[in-house]
Amino acid sequence: TTPLFATYGFLDESASATFCKLMHMLKEMEELGYSFSDLLFHKTTGEIAPAVYDVVLYYVLKKSDPNLAQQFYQAVMNGDEATKGQFQEQYWSYTKEELSNHVNGLLGDLDVWSQTANSYDLNTHPRVPLILEHNAFVKDIFLRVKGNLDNM
Repeated sequence: TTPLFATYGFLDESASATFCKLMHMLKEMEELGYSFSDLLFHKTTGEIAPAVYDVVLYYVLKKSDPNLAQQFYQAVMNGDEATKGQFQEQYWSYTKEELSNHVNGLLGDLDVWSQTANSYDLNTHPRVPLILEHNAFVKDIFLRVKGNLDNM
């Protein structure tokens, strides 16, 4: 959801990207110094912003090996692209799996949320069409991201 959507109730379809919806990784995002505007999926290409990969890998490493997580954290904080790249390459399968699970899970959630919204009476829930439009917008982007991940 964009601030415009949440505040004013309209969907800005001119946006070139959307937040990747990694709400369960907010702590990792903040620890690495990223903001919502860094964690994007691009609308037309499904391209995944580099910061998304960093946050996902950091999340995975924190769960499995805090020492490696700390090393990766230092590489990010120091702007050490070579070390970051080595981590991303070595642990790519874990990053891809975690990100794919997130994307596939959200695609399923969007379908459920849209079905639920469709069951509401428009007289008492006049924003349903807008919610459905938003869900379709996000779903289209996430399908492009899924296609990219499936081909990696």
